[in-house]
Amino acid sequence: MLGLVVTVLILFAMLWQNEEPATPDDAAALRGKAEPDAFVTGGRYLSFNVTGQLAIRIESQRIEQFESDQVIRMQQPRATLFGEADDASWELEAQQGEFLQALDLIHLNGNVRILRLADQRGSASPSEPMSLSTEALTLDSEERTVYTSEPVTIKDALGVTRATGMKAWIDPRILELNAQVEGRYEPGK
Repeated sequence: MLGLVVTVLILFAMLWQNEEPATPDDAAALRGKAEPDAFVTGGRYLSFNVTGQLAIRIESQRIEQFESDQVIRMQQPRATLFGEADDASWELEAQQGEFLQALDLIHLNGNVRILRLADQRGSASPSEPMSLSTEALTLDSEERTVYTSEPVTIKDALGVTRATGMKAWIDPRILELNAQVEGRYEPGK
């Protein structure tokens, strides 16, 4: 009996001296700040407007989520923006993307290209669609705008326009060029 009491007392003393925390360590601390909380390969993200219509579809080879920073990083994202008539009107692609959840902003960088899909439909002889290329671009999903301070090149069936910086409103299709605008127009093309 005395042996059992001594064993129980030693066991309580060992538990009391144990300095390990009772709760598990933070998962981010264990894996490191550079590693994502979750990832998806071949993922698709859908965003709907207030009436329930599809507004944006984003596909990416790899999507990584960093919960503590509220950031989602994408490799080779490709986004399709839908107009109010529920038709695909713009397509965006880039080498990398970053979705800031708290601000509802998507930053695209690395060979960013925008293609106006509406130019490819509805005509008997399809012409060259309007395209815009730049190195970095921000998409504001809530305001339905895209903007950059980087150099941009705009090509369409009539010519080429170059500028530094721009802002575009997606639904009304308004484009504002900021500085150093120069264009080449080829009539009769």
